[in-house]
Amino acid sequence: MALTGQLPAVRTARNSTVLTLTMCLVGTLAAVPGTAIAASPEPTAKLVLPAEARAIPRATRILNAGDTGFLWAQEGDDRLLWTVYANGTTTALDQRLPAPVQYDFQGWWPSAPSFHPGWYGAGSDTVAVYSAEPSPRVTLLRGASNGRTVTLPEGRSYQGTFGDTILTRTDDLAYHLLRDGVETPVSGFPGGVTEAAVEDADARSVIVRYRLADPVDEWRKWGLIDVASGVFTRLPDRLDPFDAWEVSGFRLATESILRLRSGRSLLDVLDREDFSAPTHTVTTGHLDYQAAHGLVGASLLSVDPIATGNNIYRGQRLWAERVDGTRRPATVMNPAAHQIVQAPDGSALVAGAREYVEEGDLDWGIWRISPTPDSSVTRHRITSVQPVPAQIHGLALGSGILSTADNSTIYSPSDFLGTYRSTWLTTPTGGGVPAVERATRDALVGGRDGSCGTSDNPRCITMFADGTGHHGRANATYRDVTMLYANGSAASGPSIETKHFAPRLIDLSGRYAVIDGGTYSTQYIGEFRPGAAGVVLQNRSFVGAAVWGSTLWSGSAASGVVTATQLPTGTVLESFTTSNGCSATRLQAVGRWVYWACVDYTYSERGSGVWDRVAKRHLPAPARDVLLGDGYLVEQVNGGLRLVDLNGQRPARMLVDADDLGPGAAPRTAWTVDRFGGAVAYADRRQQVHIVPTGIPASALSVIDSTVSDEVDAWSGQWWLSKPAASWQFVVRDAAGTALRTLSGSSVRGLLRVAWDGRDSAGRPLADGAFAWTLTAQPADGVGPALTVAGPRLAPPPPAPAPPTATKKPSISGTLAVGSTVKAAPGTWSPAPTSYAYQWSANGTAIKSATGASLKVTPSMVGKRLTVTVTARLAGHPSGVATSPASAVVAKGKASKATKKPSVSGTPKVGRTVKALVGTWSPKVDSYRYEWRLNGKVIKGATGKTLKLKSSMRNKKLTVVVIARKAGYVDGRSTSKAVTVRR
Repeated sequence: MALTGQLPAVRTARNSTVLTLTMCLVGTLAAVPGTAIAASPEPTAKLVLPAEARAIPRATRILNAGDTGFLWAQEGDDRLLWTVYANGTTTALDQRLPAPVQYDFQGWWPSAPSFHPGWYGAGSDTVAVYSAEPSPRVTLLRGASNGRTVTLPEGRSYQGTFGDTILTRTDDLAYHLLRDGVETPVSGFPGGVTEAAVEDADARSVIVRYRLADPVDEWRKWGLIDVASGVFTRLPDRLDPFDAWEVSGFRLATESILRLRSGRSLLDVLDREDFSAPTHTVTTGHLDYQAAHGLVGASLLSVDPIATGNNIYRGQRLWAERVDGTRRPATVMNPAAHQIVQAPDGSALVAGAREYVEEGDLDWGIWRISPTPDSSVTRHRITSVQPVPAQIHGLALGSGILSTADNSTIYSPSDFLGTYRSTWLTTPTGGGVPAVERATRDALVGGRDGSCGTSDNPRCITMFADGTGHHGRANATYRDVTMLYANGSAASGPSIETKHFAPRLIDLSGRYAVIDGGTYSTQYIGEFRPGAAGVVLQNRSFVGAAVWGSTLWSGSAASGVVTATQLPTGTVLESFTTSNGCSATRLQAVGRWVYWACVDYTYSERGSGVWDRVAKRHLPAPARDVLLGDGYLVEQVNGGLRLVDLNGQRPARMLVDADDLGPGAAPRTAWTVDRFGGAVAYADRRQQVHIVPTGIPASALSVIDSTVSDEVDAWSGQWWLSKPAASWQFVVRDAAGTALRTLSGSSVRGLLRVAWDGRDSAGRPLADGAFAWTLTAQPADGVGPALTVAGPRLAPPPPAPAPPTATKKPSISGTLAVGSTVKAAPGTWSPAPTSYAYQWSANGTAIKSATGASLKVTPSMVGKRLTVTVTARLAGHPSGVATSPASAVVAKGKASKATKKPSVSGTPKVGRTVKALVGTWSPKVDSYRYEWRLNGKVIKGATGKTLKLKSSMRNKKLTVVVIARKAGYVDGRSTSKAVTVRR
């Protein structure tokens, strides 16, 4: 979902008029109702692509649920918003938060305002806004309407507002109620309190959590302040005097109080007016101990916090279950935010999605959960929550194809950070503004694609465009392979394996790449080969290097000479010397121009410039943060971007200033150039991508690399172009010059391919003879003459040989269990191949990187059937392919065994706590579970690593069963030696 168009109308409290705003997104902050950012004047027309929606929905915090509406705040906004239940109308209060709300993906609020219960009011339409300056005071509003200001008595600290009553506290932790100018002390609150805080509240009651200076009972206690009377009543927080830890909190519902017993995975529903009345107890073992709870009618609502360890960042399932146990838990919403706020009428407010989406945009909003006549619950959407713009992590632009990496679609950082997207732009004539032809969502952004998890800078993925519809990243894959993606595809593209750890791509053009080793002492020049493994053409010591088509530019470690060689042969083409003789360590090349910079190992700058190959002269250029285009360069200056015309026809001009570009900007992450005859692209702090035409004419259309082959089953040619072509024509003529066959095509971006089958225009095979060909192509931008390439004479190709055929299918041998290794037998082929390639699959789906003759069986394969596809290769023949029969189902691996049995540690006496020692297991396991037994019988609920011994256990034999768990393996079990519980 692109963030375009108008935002929902939102009223302001001051004048109640509706403001309709054009979207302006600041940093990672989405525009919120009523926020406007003035646009800076632009030096030239450009295309602005709207931001996508971040995968993680905008975080919200419901601050007060009243009778007619609710108060809330949202990530990236410093305003307090009041929304009416009846129609969803939202009004921004004149009062604002101290700063915009911040939220990190771990579930924390780094710079949030106070989210303490009641701080902004609770349980009514009264909204409270506290201010400490110039003197402590509270402004009380009715919803979004104007209100009155109440000054707090001297020596009182603000604790919250409940209904129309303000709760304060003295330095000695004594509570007071302030209502209608009259202050009343809370009676019955215990003395000797060392700490106290409001845990939950509404307009009628306030739950206070406190701790006494009691060496015998240091556990927390809870009590209830009646707002009307000011009387404090102790809550039933001790079910067993010896198990003070059992109760972990209380929550208010309209007619009930929820008593949380997280340690025992239980929750009690108490009568709010009579704590001694019969209770309902609900088992909460399926929930996290930090789950949020609420009560709607006869149904308990529950939602877990996000689980970062399980890659769950977008929210969790909201459950509803009958407190009397007559109905199983049912899903109300999935996912939902980790907050349930009770409203005075017995309903509850929850933020969540309209429906579950595994990957993609969540339609997030705030919902009201209400009881139904059949004792179930129903949900009603009150208002939408606008998404946060997806953070642009990196971008590349080549031949008018924009590639971006952002954190939209999915976020599970140990695996995926978001998604790659491709946008095809038109090539306007006359230097006009391009338009969008089409856009796709492609492969997922891998967790290793950039340093996004180890850096505070979100511009963290350095990207390259090859000019033919592929993009690459500086970082290698987790297998240390340099790999490209095809624009418009989610599949892995061509790759090069250098056999070096952490190789880093530093330049890319067409089929060739410059790759530095992880230590920056070794450098590789590689060739990508689509459909086959790439090859390393050169393995050499590190020098400055750049590639443009088939021309490799290389610096010298010993001098200032920069040399151009032809790939793949290595033939020397030309050279130049840096202006001051320094050794070039950084190079970029585009046709006529070569940028060079000398930066030594201490990062000191020794010189830099641009070499004009035609005029044979050096032009000045900075040593850092520069990208070279066709006839121009862009440099990052004072945080902004400046365009420099290398032809000297136009003065340098700023494209964007630092305020709009935002912090952390760097080449190929926040901005880039299309060196294949195109524009400049940058991502602003609103995560919009700007495509800015330079106004500088590109060079004439030319061929920068080519291959021509007539030795296989048909004649073919490939030409890598310096910029897009609008159309092309390929003509074959006989010796007399008569045209025999004409092939043509429309637009081409970067790579023009032609194949001729040796037939004339009527489809007839041509007789033996000599033929010539001519290729012409028209430049898409209308700049310069048409490209014309004439080829040598050629003859029709011979018939193609047959591929190898499997006379005996491939097969799989070995133990089909996790941890084992199975092997592939290639089968029998005719004619006999010279080599084989393998691809393993599980249930018909290819296993990533499983391309060897053997396969280690992993936990992800349990319950699946394996096959192996063998590709047989023979020089001069097409490849043959055959797949083995499916194997039996993969089983779990054998259970780990205890080489040293578990034991019970500690003194086995009543009142003491003993601990389970897991012993030693082989092979190593992932985690352990515990099962405590008395006289061989399981102790209910005793599943922790420790156990407190009770009097009922006296003189009984205590053992612990340790259950060793390992993904993909059968659980191992071992029981400790028994100990006798003493008095």
